[in-house]
Amino acid sequence: MTPNLLILFDGFSNFRDWAWIMKINVLIISFFLFFTICLVTFIIGIRLFKNFRNSKKKKQENLLIDFLNSYLFDEDFEKQKEIENFKQNHLNTALEIKVTIKEILQFHKNLKGESATALKELFSQLQLDIFILKDLDKNSWYNTARAIYALSELTIEIPVNKIEPYLNDQRDEVRQQSQLYFLKTAKSNPLQFLDKTKRPLTTWQQIYIENALKNFYEGPIPDFAQWLNHELISVVEFSIRLISRYNQFENIPKLLPFLNHGKESVKIETIRSLRKLGYEELLGLITPDFEKENLLIKKEILKTIEQLGDYNDLQKIRPLIAADEWELKIKYLNIERFFLPQKIEQINIESMLERKLKI
Repeated sequence: MTPNLLILFDGFSNFRDWAWIMKINVLIISFFLFFTICLVTFIIGIRLFKNFRNSKKKKQENLLIDFLNSYLFDEDFEKQKEIENFKQNHLNTALEIKVTIKEILQFHKNLKGESATALKELFSQLQLDIFILKDLDKNSWYNTARAIYALSELTIEIPVNKIEPYLNDQRDEVRQQSQLYFLKTAKSNPLQFLDKTKRPLTTWQQIYIENALKNFYEGPIPDFAQWLNHELISVVEFSIRLISRYNQFENIPKLLPFLNHGKESVKIETIRSLRKLGYEELLGLITPDFEKENLLIKKEILKTIEQLGDYNDLQKIRPLIAADEWELKIKYLNIERFFLPQKIEQINIESMLERKLKI
């Protein structure tokens, strides 16, 4: 052993005789050295595990692409034999099952008709629906949302009481997927799930529901007026909007009471819907209270005059706009230019003079 090492070991053998400050320094250094080694080992382990998992995932994806292409498009493909073989050899771990479900859903999203139906049958033959139903009962919101998404994407119908509780789940994502499930699997009355809804509809949920109603639902369009008296304001507003989107003119009389609703957002949605439906009596109902209304409703009234009224209707509003309501004045001038395109220059000059006088 070299002299330097002998000195070092001899020094450590006399550790008890060291000063307390040196003992503390050695302990701190040892602790941080041990912590660093553990951290580096952990990071390397995580990296190796991730690389191994990604490798397995990529292998399963490539295998699935070949299998699905052959299943769908190869007439000589022995379906029953190959399905059984795939099930026995390539669906043994949770990763393999999850990747398989993901790829089938991806294929299904891009295919229609017989191919889409064939994928749905394959999903069942591989017994992936059993795995999905197990996921549905797990406590993880992510697993639940993913399971409901798979069921709705493939329109796999299960007992209603299995999905209904998730309509009022704490997570927006879970509620959204359960709403889409009921809509995509419905043969009629696709928004019946709103009767069970106790939590407000978010803006994104409304967008997704409306998109699914337009692109996936193939049955008869329901009468949206049935939800005008729903306990949730968001559902009421959504119903009012859908009445105009689907041109349900027969519901105009049912919308009129909502012009006097206590909630500003409901009132605004009602004005917009009646305007889109081209209700000619609307101006006579909303302009008399112009002065009492707040800014947002006043802007909707001006927009209604632009679309359903004429220049005379606009002139009646001018004296009701306060001197400091510059936003309304600008909107008024824009509408005035719309009605009198031949006098745009004169209107601009009068507007500039009015501003200078106020200053």
